[in-house]
Amino acid sequence: YRRHFRIKNKTKDPFDCVLTSKEAEELLKDNDILVTKRRNYYIETLYSHYANTLHAEHLDVTREIISEKCGEYLESFDKVMKQRSGYMFNMFIMSKELVNDYCSWLFPILFELEKRIPAEQYSVFHARFYGRVSELLFNVWLKQYSQSNPLKVKAIPFVYGEKINWLKKGFAFLMAKFFRKKYEKSF
Repeated sequence: YRRHFRIKNKTKDPFDCVLTSKEAEELLKDNDILVTKRRNYYIETLYSHYANTLHAEHLDVTREIISEKCGEYLESFDKVMKQRSGYMFNMFIMSKELVNDYCSWLFPILFELEKRIPAEQYSVFHARFYGRVSELLFNVWLKQYSQSNPLKVKAIPFVYGEKINWLKKGFAFLMAKFFRKKYEKSF
């Protein structure tokens, strides 16, 4: 709803570059998964960025759940949290089998997270944390899955469907990083 995979612009219209299903099918002939280009957090890890801008508890409790329910993923979780980039936005295109594998792993973790951290204690903005945690968990699943089943991953640029106020976003990031002021809205 806010972002789309994109290919080279054909015109000046930003939506004229959105990846079509035909183009995706062509790309999937040579690739197993289509994802967005990695988002880089140059001065932070994925964990520290989340902890500074949102609530570290979400990831800490998620780690506990992974340790209890699928401990074989714990090392991948820890490595992903130390990365400075990741495939974000819950955007991917892959076969039904891979989606089923991912969702079969993901949703039991999220349902348990929902039991341990109810969303009602947060504002509407912060209550969306299950989706934000799942963005990071996609990277965990992909790292773990690829260890025993190497996948060909194709990173594709994306286009925002709405304007981003980069000045406000940058200011909010600095306030979170240096003054512990959590994000309260999207930018």
